[in-house]
Amino acid sequence: MSRSNDQALIRKALKGDHQAFETLYKAHYPQIYGVIAQRANDRDLIDDLVQNTFMRAFRSLHTFKGNAAFSTWLTQIALNVYRSHLRSKQARQNWLIETEDPELVPGIIRNVSAFDDPEQSMQNKERTALIRKGIQSLPERYREAMWLRYVKDWSYEEITHALQVPIGTVKTWLCRARRQLAGEFRKMGLQPV
Repeated sequence: MSRSNDQALIRKALKGDHQAFETLYKAHYPQIYGVIAQRANDRDLIDDLVQNTFMRAFRSLHTFKGNAAFSTWLTQIALNVYRSHLRSKQARQNWLIETEDPELVPGIIRNVSAFDDPEQSMQNKERTALIRKGIQSLPERYREAMWLRYVKDWSYEEITHALQVPIGTVKTWLCRARRQLAGEFRKMGLQPV
């Protein structure tokens, strides 16, 4: 797409023409997908980062000055989105290392009191081990989303801000994680309580 065509579509998009931005999206999607795919190898992650790139571009379209080509500006946003992902991934990895053993984090796994039935206590420990194994089998982004939503009891908005992904992505990750865990738990013989 030519620079003048991009400029015309940008002007229309700024006036609220969503079709114009969709045309820009379709024209530049392959390039942005390629930029992200050169740096990441997980297809879901690539799709999420590309989506995030275009969402940021749409929100920041009014800041585009036109000094460089739109594709150059969009590529810079994609690279920033990728760098931001790497920073938050590093922070999440540090966090996961610090909380590797959930028993060290208060409130995650209930302490067994001396008054519990020994057989019940053993079943609880086995169930806890199986749950931990199931959760550890999840992809990292699903584990993080599950942790923040169900252990930390964060809202979707708080999770989106912390993980720097759109709210739809958070909901998708949580849905996929629940489905995957349900399947894993069925295989392990765990039934919902």
